[in-house]
Amino acid sequence: MSFPPPALTAARHEMTEALAAIPDGGAVLLAVSGGSDSMALTKVAMWAARGRIEVFSATIDHGLRPESEAEALAVDNYLQRVVDQSIITRVKPEGGDGPEGNARAARYARLAEIARAAGKMIASRHAGWDPRGLLEQWTAWPDAPIPVLLGHTSDDQAETVLMGLGRGSGARSIAGMRQIDSLPGHPDVPMMRPYLKLRRHELRTVCRELDLPWVDDPTNDIDGDWRAADGTPLRRSAIRHTVIPALEQALGGGVTDALFRTAAMAQEDDEFLSSLANAIAHDICEPGEGGVVVLPCERLANYPRPLRTRVLREVVASVGKRPGDLVYWHVDALDRLVIGEDNKLHIDLPGAFARRESDLLTIAPARGANNTPE
Repeated sequence: MSFPPPALTAARHEMTEALAAIPDGGAVLLAVSGGSDSMALTKVAMWAARGRIEVFSATIDHGLRPESEAEALAVDNYLQRVVDQSIITRVKPEGGDGPEGNARAARYARLAEIARAAGKMIASRHAGWDPRGLLEQWTAWPDAPIPVLLGHTSDDQAETVLMGLGRGSGARSIAGMRQIDSLPGHPDVPMMRPYLKLRRHELRTVCRELDLPWVDDPTNDIDGDWRAADGTPLRRSAIRHTVIPALEQALGGGVTDALFRTAAMAQEDDEFLSSLANAIAHDICEPGEGGVVVLPCERLANYPRPLRTRVLREVVASVGKRPGDLVYWHVDALDRLVIGEDNKLHIDLPGAFARRESDLLTIAPARGANNTPE
């Protein structure tokens, strides 16, 4: 008797655990680019769903390469024979975050649109249905967006940890990606990464075992045409092809697994400290008109710095709506306002403005050309 490869068994186990949280009659949306990681989601998800839930897929063409449309069509043609419903769509990446960041933001925005529309469709079939488990973390039924499944692996996690380490943004940055979270930039849309504990080479084994075709994206190549703004290779590509191999050689192997463990431990610490910070913020913050939040400096200063800075980071992120732009020096400057004694001081922040007056720290949305409140 022959047994399936351990990689396929592991992929089935992780997918079964992920889908167990979806209520009967529900649905999930697979984000399928055509790469080996996302293609490994397809047949395994259908196997784990067992007809209990519907499996949708979305293939998004960013239009960044001449051949991308044909590749997306080929992927969609295959998916139409595999999943319950396949969707192909095109986006136009725009913004100032570089080719990777712009494409990612456009992709997630379109996935969120599809997940919301699918949620409304599923709700219309199950009037009065109250889902349990995963979905209740985000929103009440009806019209809850269906969960989006992404094919990220522990290799992606290791790269994310190193990118966070390079930014110097603290424990939250090196905590990497979470297995269950909201879709980045869309807090109402649930998201799961069922293969985050698996390696990229394991998912390629899954693809070969299940006869799944895949496309290697040339933008991931270290010598590809896509470059960062300064002309160097894209950051993630450089980490994947240069930094991690160098660390493997210098440290004797096991780097990817070690970085994955680092992220897991950092997430546990971050979740605990964040829960304490949220409780402090709820206790001392006073909301004002127009999205303003007021914090009493004396009360906040009594807490240890790790908790103070988390409170400040969360408040600024909620007011300014640009959490990704908030860096160490912003938070450090805010904390010095809190623990200092001087009033009538202010600081500009990403999307926000902070001022200390009468021992109160007011954080308000930025308005006007000079980033100060009206």
